Amino acid sequence: MKWDVFRPRIKAKADPVEEAIEKLEKVIEKFAPRKYFNERERSYYNYRTLPLYREKLFNFLQIISRKERLKGDPTTFAQDLFLSLRNFYDPRMKASSGAIVRDPAFKRKFKEIYRCFYDAESPPFQEIADWFSKADH
Repeated sequence: MKWDVFRPRIKAKADPVEEAIEKLEKVIEKFAPRKYFNERERSYYNYRTLPLYREKLFNFLQIISRKERLKGDPTTFAQDLFLSLRNFYDPRMKASSGAIVRDPAFKRKFKEIYRCFYDAESPPFQEIADWFSKADH
């Protein structure tokens, strides 16, 4: 077998979504608690490898990266985060609003985001779930 080691390699085109996700991760990692890095990497960042989730992950991380909104307008931030999380974990939008609101795993994930990214308590889930149910009808 003959290898041409002197010919320049053809570079793969950079993926703009992948680059944008990496930039958002760097922004988030500047303020997020270091003790939860492995959890964030395992539960969120690694989804960038799955084509179905890439756009949803990008949108989700955009919301997460806006930490100043958490302090400025926590209710609207929680609502945006709820919708973004719903879109991320249900990319095909198969689950009904009622199923999302009653799903204990979704409730746990919502609360986990506040702990994992901000080291803070989440707002009462039921308030956001009630808003979501009303907004969907």
